[in-house]
Amino acid sequence: MDNKRLLRRVWMRLRLCVIKGWFRLVGVPRVLNYGKSTNALVLRAFGAKIGEYRVRLLAPITIHRADLKPDFSNLTIEDNCVLNGNNFLDVSAPVTLKKGVSLGPGVIIMSHNFYNGNRFLEDRLSHTCGFKPVLIKEGAGIKAGAVIVMGVTIGANAVVAAHAVVNRDVPDNAFVAGVPAELVKEIK
Repeated sequence: MDNKRLLRRVWMRLRLCVIKGWFRLVGVPRVLNYGKSTNALVLRAFGAKIGEYRVRLLAPITIHRADLKPDFSNLTIEDNCVLNGNNFLDVSAPVTLKKGVSLGPGVIIMSHNFYNGNRFLEDRLSHTCGFKPVLIKEGAGIKAGAVIVMGVTIGANAVVAAHAVVNRDVPDNAFVAGVPAELVKEIK
């Protein structure tokens, strides 16, 4: 390993130690308002699995965990992913962004749902309550302001239109739009 790479690796480890120490004092961050590489370091420091190659995490990113555990271990972001800022990620259940996924500005990903203790709604809409993982497969593009609800899988190379609400699985190579999102066309 050449000296430049070794120095870079040492510098990154030092930054990671400082970040861990700081957030042990002030608590787990909810909003990441830092530069791309620092956002990745903070997520890694709290257990998220972040790819090493071309991961761009543009601020602000809000991370939520309903069970209030002080870690982000339910979050996986693979190589070549882009979060274009103002994203809200609920990591109460696993959220996985496979290689090459892009999230437009203002995308919301929810992995849990409850009705704040409202017994009437929780009894009658029990199928919409709980914690379920979200998987977004390779190369999918989620456009500005889209909402992805718990338990959804977005297929490889699928596109979710701006401001769509995805409440069921999207097949590979599909373009979906609307509230709720419906198939507009297959991408060939």
